[in-house]
Amino acid sequence: MSGLRPAHIAFFALPGHGHVNPALGVAEELTRRGHRVSFATTGRFAAAVAGTGAAPLLYESTMDGLPADDSAEDRPDRFGSADLAKVLRDLLRETVAVLGPLDRAFAADRPDLVVYDDPSGWAARLAAARRGITALPYRTTFAASADWSLASDRTDVDPLHPEIMRVFHGVAKLLDRVKVPLGPKELMTGSESGPALVFLPREFQFHGETFGDDVHFVGPCLGRRATDGEWSRAGGERPLVLVSLGTIHNDDVGFFQKCVDAFAGLPWDVVMAVGDRVDPARLSGVPGHVEVRAHVPQLQVLREANLFVTHAGMGSVMEALSFGVPMVAIPQMSEQRANADRLAELGLGVTLPRGEITAEILRDAAVGVLAEPSRAQRVQEMREHIRRAGGAPAAADVVESLLVREAP
Repeated sequence: MSGLRPAHIAFFALPGHGHVNPALGVAEELTRRGHRVSFATTGRFAAAVAGTGAAPLLYESTMDGLPADDSAEDRPDRFGSADLAKVLRDLLRETVAVLGPLDRAFAADRPDLVVYDDPSGWAARLAAARRGITALPYRTTFAASADWSLASDRTDVDPLHPEIMRVFHGVAKLLDRVKVPLGPKELMTGSESGPALVFLPREFQFHGETFGDDVHFVGPCLGRRATDGEWSRAGGERPLVLVSLGTIHNDDVGFFQKCVDAFAGLPWDVVMAVGDRVDPARLSGVPGHVEVRAHVPQLQVLREANLFVTHAGMGSVMEALSFGVPMVAIPQMSEQRANADRLAELGLGVTLPRGEITAEILRDAAVGVLAEPSRAQRVQEMREHIRRAGGAPAAADVVESLLVREAP
């Protein structure tokens, strides 16, 4: 931190594991460097935030802990206009609820810099803009630019759809009320220019070569995650497989039963994280080498894993690649489908359509991934790209580059 005074850096993320966890390592690194970090979050994540050395700034959310309100069969592989309209309505409602408390917190304890979850951290972006505070966006998934974005390349969205336009007008009214120099489209789609942090390596980004140097592909920023709990493994000679569908679209006892059936006869150890809404007692024929738990400390398991059967959330994908673990990806929603497609395109895993899985198909895919030496080599090459991207120290360097330096 040479030449820098200690600063107050405020973080904001939507209250979901995929939004909060990727930023925790950066907060931890900044506190280690002597900065004071506050992190706006909900009670559900307060302990995880405090574990980084940051101070939780608690707020009441309209979105915290909400389970998925649809079934797997209802989720399209491509995001449509109605899907986007619902997301935007939820974000507008959340922003209206959170903006006041966040703005008052910034007034009482003004940050030197705001680091926010893009494109969904509307409240933090607006609160920073109202008070003239420099704001740095971070992306937990693919970056977007004028040349490429998930919205333009991977969705079937009509931006003039009536429900989207209704939210657009609601956002315009909000912007007029708070008097910030942002347009509705700019707020709704997120930042398309730097500086920005992206928590994946440039080599994993679609069209990564088209993004400028002010878009910092720092890769995953893994921290200690001390609140995740403990896990240990007896022995360690056999291949280890981790199975998880993440924390939202995981209410699928049929899928987990297929995993039990697929791996029951194989000489592997299996750890399955089934979430809070699947009762392990509903699974039949679970052999001794298959461990079923609601939650596991994912980083600890991945350090020893040989294969990850995953929903392909970007956080999980990056964590697996950080430890050199290939994947069988079973995306549960459209954004995860894009991640899974990129995995398959780069030879880092295989993708299975969620509606076509049988125990036999899953077993054959898992055996095939583990048996292919070229795939293991490509995974190790991506692991090296992640190492070179720099992680939390590189992200903290970007943050510090935006702070006011002390006079000599």
